[in-house]
Amino acid sequence: MKRLLALLFLLALLLPLAGSAGDKKTPIPNGISLCVSPMAGNLDNYLIGEMRKQQVPVTIVSTVPTVADPSKLFCDPATSYFTMYGTEDAEGKSFSARSIFGLRVHYRDEIQAAVKLVRNSDSTIVWAGDSDRGETKKVAEHIVNQMLKQRPSWIPSPINR
Repeated sequence: MKRLLALLFLLALLLPLAGSAGDKKTPIPNGISLCVSPMAGNLDNYLIGEMRKQQVPVTIVSTVPTVADPSKLFCDPATSYFTMYGTEDAEGKSFSARSIFGLRVHYRDEIQAAVKLVRNSDSTIVWAGDSDRGETKKVAEHIVNQMLKQRPSWIPSPINR
């Protein structure tokens, strides 16, 4: 009985250590800056809003106007570690019937989008994601969720930084 209690006590002490060793999510280092380039359909604004909502720990750097045409914006590679580029394509309109007792039609603009995250120091694509979830807000939410789930693949390590 004493051996069983000693074994259970030892197991209880080692259990928290075993759980922390298998964690795959590492924190994003402080000081990582990201510039979201302008995208069609204001997808960039939805992505920025969703990153703030989900508390992605990056500093978002604003775009700057070009010298040739001040109405056009671009990301300055000297001010950010990453730049996010993307495209958005319209799929058309869809509707859904939501009531059993009557037809309640809900129209919405369906889109699909793809984004890529580029490291500015060597122009390497470190992460890419896409979504065809429907409305722009849902697409942005899905892309940021993918970005957070696959976070260890695009975080710079202290060695190669």
